[in-house]
Amino acid sequence: MKPTILYALLTLLPGALFAADQISIEAKFIESGNTTSARAMTTSRFSEWFAFGALTCWMGLALMRVFMLRARGVSVFVVDRQRTGWQMLADTVMAACLLTFAYEIIAYAWQLPFHIGPSVLDRSVVDGPASQALGALLVTGAVILYAIALRDLGASWRLGFDRGAPGPLVTGGVYRWTRHPIYVAFDLLFMGTFLLIGRLSFLVLALVCVPLLHAIMGREERFLTGLYGDAYRDYSRRVGRYFFRQRHE
Repeated sequence: MKPTILYALLTLLPGALFAADQISIEAKFIESGNTTSARAMTTSRFSEWFAFGALTCWMGLALMRVFMLRARGVSVFVVDRQRTGWQMLADTVMAACLLTFAYEIIAYAWQLPFHIGPSVLDRSVVDGPASQALGALLVTGAVILYAIALRDLGASWRLGFDRGAPGPLVTGGVYRWTRHPIYVAFDLLFMGTFLLIGRLSFLVLALVCVPLLHAIMGREERFLTGLYGDAYRDYSRRVGRYFFRQRHE
């Protein structure tokens, strides 16, 4: 098994173990209560801690890659000074949503008293073992896809559009099947986390972030077409934006 993928799987383990410990502790307090309510409570706490474990893994993978590239003299963080006002606004909204998404996962896992937004966003709109199991699968798939994409992208990974010193065009590995595996992984993470935790806030974040990511894909493709020319046009004809091979988009 590749080291990056192994790291992704191992970093999910502490969250899962902590979740099991929380379930054991809470079970002691509700032994005399209703069995159905107890089971629902422990399942909910497991889902919250599973999401927290996935977030920890995601951030760990990103930081590990940043430090690795930094050691090779590659700057990952890039500020694109050619953005339009609308693009800057979209990027600001996306950044705010990502920070809110991360905080809300932490808040539910650690049962913090403060949540961002009105209290109606705390409402549970999806519940049950089937949706939580599907959410866990999507989140796990997202983390693994993210790890593979970072590995395959190598020194070409940037946070922003690098017009000065971009890396080589990557078309191998997972990029043979999707032009934007990292963005697809984010989409899976947003949807999976909503199914896992089931709160309205995560549904709203998914409904905002998924279209924004789609728009960012289009911007990135225009940038890459201008940068790599026919090589990227040919690549776009062969590989779909998401998972499917397609001739036109």
